[in-house]
Amino acid sequence: MRAKQGAFHIIFTWLVVGLAVWQLALLLPTLELDSVRELLLLIFLGVLAECLAVPFAYGRLSGAFVLILSTFLIYGLAAAAWLSGLSTLFGQGIANRGNPVRTVFFNAGQYVLAVSAAAGLFRLSGGAQGQPLSANIFPLLVFTISYIAVNHILVNLYLAQDRHGISGHVSWFDSIKWDLLTYFFTVPLGILIAMMYGYTGLSGTFLLFFSILAVQLILRFYVRLQVTNMELTAFYRVAKALEGKPNSTEIIEQILTNAKRAVPFRTGVAYLRPEEGAPCLPVAVTGLYARQLMSTAVYQGEGVIGLALENREPEIIYDTRTHSLAKKEPGLCRIMRSLIIIPLFSGSDSLGVIVLGEKKPMVFDDKHLHIMTVLAGQAAVALENYLLKHRLSQVLSRDTLTGLLNFDTLWDTVSEHCASSQAAGYPIGLILLDIDRFKVFNKHYGREAGEMLLVELANLLSSSLRKDDAASRYGGDEFALLLPWAGGARLVDLAEALLKKIRDQYFLRGQGRSARITVSIGFAEIPRDAGDPAGIFNVAQRALDRAKESGGDRAMSAAPPLVD
Repeated sequence: MRAKQGAFHIIFTWLVVGLAVWQLALLLPTLELDSVRELLLLIFLGVLAECLAVPFAYGRLSGAFVLILSTFLIYGLAAAAWLSGLSTLFGQGIANRGNPVRTVFFNAGQYVLAVSAAAGLFRLSGGAQGQPLSANIFPLLVFTISYIAVNHILVNLYLAQDRHGISGHVSWFDSIKWDLLTYFFTVPLGILIAMMYGYTGLSGTFLLFFSILAVQLILRFYVRLQVTNMELTAFYRVAKALEGKPNSTEIIEQILTNAKRAVPFRTGVAYLRPEEGAPCLPVAVTGLYARQLMSTAVYQGEGVIGLALENREPEIIYDTRTHSLAKKEPGLCRIMRSLIIIPLFSGSDSLGVIVLGEKKPMVFDDKHLHIMTVLAGQAAVALENYLLKHRLSQVLSRDTLTGLLNFDTLWDTVSEHCASSQAAGYPIGLILLDIDRFKVFNKHYGREAGEMLLVELANLLSSSLRKDDAASRYGGDEFALLLPWAGGARLVDLAEALLKKIRDQYFLRGQGRSARITVSIGFAEIPRDAGDPAGIFNVAQRALDRAKESGGDRAMSAAPPLVD
């Protein structure tokens, strides 16, 4: 599908250019040679208008229609067609904003065809040169509307292949609005120039047309203000979104979403490093080729992106086809001509990297780099805060000696599972475990050995857990195990297996000793024995107390057996 679209795009582009050249060749014999000098001066004004054109995401606004309309009324179709084609070709060639050569030729060609089509409809609607203005009002309206319509139709067909990838500072609706407003002023001015030409010659044309150039300059200033406002809005929205304490993926998605308001790009991808020493993996992608980019990775020091990450320096690649490293790389460098690479780092830690791509070369500049650097700085601060909060919560949720969950964290986990269990109807097992005669052990081996025993027992319990299980230090020498989906005979088997595993284990071998211990176990389950966290801990504690009173080294259930 993409190959067919590309072929259609190329054929359509050069078909428009070819038809325009053919039209200019047909009109060349009708061009008045006496007016060539004046035509060259008008072309010069047209080039100025194109150089000062106001760029939009879907095109550019220029006052050149004043010259086209007045030239058509004064000199005829041939002069207007040649004026529109040459002024566009030279003007956009000089003030090229990253467009490929075929786009410049297409723009020149579509203006020639638009003038020719508008002139034909002008004559069909009864218009004629030399008629009084009152007789040409309707034909001039037809000329203007058809010129606008043909231009927009051709441009939309040209952009149809990749409309979904277009992003820019000003919306398509805004460009249409300003386009119509431009014609609202340029049509009367073009008619006025044509009317005054008999009295003032080209001098009047120059004076009136420079007023159009002044309007273009004012409009350019307004658009720049609007773009600046969008940039500030992007910064504000990111800051506002980060107040909600989002997670790492949400932080990056906010950056990419709001970056579109200020930077023109087709594809944006953000990579984050899951842990120290690991490659950076994609967490958010927007625009073209999202599915393919989600399977990529960035290794520090490898490729242009990896080197930027290692050097911790943001970089613009103006054209990947001429860049010494990018032109040899697969992936994003093959499909995007322009790239912005922004590393994310906090202190000495590399957090990840954001990459923006655009199909056209020479799209990004230092202003875009500055905007993305600020946005990346916001992201880095938010990510650093998120990581610090996550690490702190991990530390606070763990017992300092054994590394298991502390009781408060286990209580919260049990509460969450209780709510889920009531909704989904699955059982939850809870095992409480206490070391038998731990005080005697401490007296015999010493307090330090007792602490080492607790650590080794915690490691044994951790190695016995399933994926969704949780272990906690319940008290001094007591431990608690939360076992979702474990109930009935399954819970009994797990408790008995744990009892035997501990009984057969030799502890303190790392200290040159060989100690063996036994434990008492009490277990219960939700919803059979209790329906809330307090209830399940109470009945499990009573079962544990019975196991200890019975001499230890046994597992007791909160539910009494039906048969002794």
